[in-house]
Amino acid sequence: MLQKAKKINKVIILLLILVTIITGLYFIHKFKNNQNIYKDTTKVMNTLSQVLNLSTVKYNYSNVITVKKDKSINNIRIPFTEKSFIIKYNGIINAGVKPEDIDIVKNTGEEIFIEIEECEILDHYIDSDNIYVYDVKNSMFNKLEIQEVLDDINKYKKEYEEKALQEGLMKEIMKATKTSIENMLKNIGYKEVVVNFK
Repeated sequence: MLQKAKKINKVIILLLILVTIITGLYFIHKFKNNQNIYKDTTKVMNTLSQVLNLSTVKYNYSNVITVKKDKSINNIRIPFTEKSFIIKYNGIINAGVKPEDIDIVKNTGEEIFIEIEECEILDHYIDSDNIYVYDVKNSMFNKLEIQEVLDDINKYKKEYEEKALQEGLMKEIMKATKTSIENMLKNIGYKEVVVNFK
């Protein structure tokens, strides 16, 4: 009877050892797979797309423009059609990188090399709740229209984009994008992250 109990104990111990080994191998395999989960370039690109939305640089500005107009026919000014006004408004320029401008050159799961085609202005809009028109001088034959004010503001958009770029917006975009990508990829397990701009 004692020998039977010893045999049962040996079998139980062997089964426990076998279960422990199988469980250990399963978790080691799962851990290795999780370590290399970002070796898949598609998963990296999906993660980068989310980061790019967060690392968009916002450039807020206020502008004041003075507009003077009159009506003319064949470059001959028509009398009593002069009008002038001053517009004050706020604008927001969003700049960053589009996912399609990113190329993953090399991805080993531990190191990754990324090239970015270009940074650019993604969006530029005017805060329509904060448009103020002052000092309006209308003529009887040339009244000020709301659409005209909006058209005049839109003419100055490109000018302000160029001003923002001259003030270093592009360098700020590149720095923010590079830092965000490096931090995110290091946080998910990459040991070396190299980001270059073409």
